[in-house]
Amino acid sequence: MKLGLLNIPVALFLGYGAVDELIQRGIRGGEVQPFIIGVIGIVVSVLLVLSGVALWQRRPGARRLAIVAAAASVLFHVYAALPPHRNVGILVLLIGAGYGLILLAVVLSSGRMRSAPAH
Repeated sequence: MKLGLLNIPVALFLGYGAVDELIQRGIRGGEVQPFIIGVIGIVVSVLLVLSGVALWQRRPGARRLAIVAAAASVLFHVYAALPPHRNVGILVLLIGAGYGLILLAVVLSSGRMRSAPAH
């Protein structure tokens, strides 16, 4: 699945922001909430990378991993954009949640196509 390859640059883009949040506001700033958001953001980015590699290599369980990564990306970015903290801006929300929704739709639809009976 070629969309899986897109997971890697998207994850790197989102992961850069997560690392920055973790270091700048979490560790240096001593704030707990940005620290937790940074750690979870890094985990979500790693999940996206792993799912992208798994989809590209057509590994068993790749579809399930992609579904988990996509759902985690959507949930995390929506939560991180909520007030009062708003750890991510609108661009990151659109990329993180939007790409997650697209990935989820593609992976779920490709699973339906494979399981559909042949006519």
